[in-house]
Amino acid sequence: MKRGLTVLMFLVLLSVTTVAFCGAVVEEDRRTFVDDVGREITLPVTIDAVSPSGPLAQIVLYSLDQDLFVSVSSEFTDDQATYIDPRLLTLPITGQFYGSKASTMNPEAIMELDKRLNIDVVLDIGEAKGTMKEDLDDIQTKTGIPFAFITQNKLEDIPGSYLKLGELLSRQERGQELSDYVSALLAEFDSGMAEIGDDKKSLIYVSAIDGNSVHLMGKGSYHAEVVDYLAENLAKPATSGSGGGDEYTMESILQVDPDIIIVGYTDRHAYYDEIMTNPMWQSLSAVKEGNVYEAPYGPYNWMGGPPSVQRLLSMIWIGNLMYPDVFEYNIDDRVKEFYSLFFRYDLTDAELDGLMVYAKPGTASAPTSTPPRSPAPVFGVLAGLAAATAVIGAGRRR
Repeated sequence: MKRGLTVLMFLVLLSVTTVAFCGAVVEEDRRTFVDDVGREITLPVTIDAVSPSGPLAQIVLYSLDQDLFVSVSSEFTDDQATYIDPRLLTLPITGQFYGSKASTMNPEAIMELDKRLNIDVVLDIGEAKGTMKEDLDDIQTKTGIPFAFITQNKLEDIPGSYLKLGELLSRQERGQELSDYVSALLAEFDSGMAEIGDDKKSLIYVSAIDGNSVHLMGKGSYHAEVVDYLAENLAKPATSGSGGGDEYTMESILQVDPDIIIVGYTDRHAYYDEIMTNPMWQSLSAVKEGNVYEAPYGPYNWMGGPPSVQRLLSMIWIGNLMYPDVFEYNIDDRVKEFYSLFFRYDLTDAELDGLMVYAKPGTASAPTSTPPRSPAPVFGVLAGLAAATAVIGAGRRR
């Protein structure tokens, strides 16, 4: 009897010790993180499954670590797919939580996806809305999935956002690398623009053309930050918060007569073609002197859309374009460096020429066809499909 009681007590003690030990291990595998709206979130120590909550988060996450994606917020276009890791083209689409349109991120749908993808965190990046804390708390409660917000609104936010993102996603070294690059770039341009002082060239950024209706990116808008910084933006103060800009008539455009016109990319260079061939535009000095340039696009519009880290490319490009004596560098080398660092994509000379076909001095002419783009490798797509299947089927639980 005593022997049996002793064995029983030993087993109880062993059970309690085991439970306590396992609890300690589980606790050690978790950590807390405070996001940029003050929410304390419990996360795995190691993050390897992230869903972006919108296009901006998708861009920034892609620049930090492409391997973290288990879903995307929106489908990639053909123009984007050339430069994107083929694995991402096969991933499920979760939609957008915030944005100019109504939310397309359905809590029930993302919960179903989580059963297969085991999402560690849903990432939101941008400008903090007034109700963001409550909104994120609400969807996190409904789904049981951690949601985290990182501020990245203005150019000056970018270095800090990478440090915070590196902390969130346990990628501190990579976050520091990107933060250091952006900090150095902003310091370079602050110094250069101080030298230029009040001698800025005038510019308009044409985001859309529809007959006599022309959309310009208004002064002071989030989307015009690079234009306002580098040039005298001849557009009026913005009245729309949309990335589409404000509407003007052709008569208004003729009155401002800028030194330089930047026009947004569109399929087959339609807006650029309109400016270069339509007689209404021919009296403008910029058109006469060949100072009309199309913003490159790939994998995103360098001017924004949405405004994110690719705007740094527009700084590098426009700074050298307008003030080559101040920003003295080989634009091709700087663009290739950026693509390699932020997109992990090594541009060929032919691809660079295609990107910047109407973005360099001396190239102003009416386009006749869309420059060729390299197709996404078939083997890469097949590899992406296999990788996606492995992620979904692995059944890894937090």
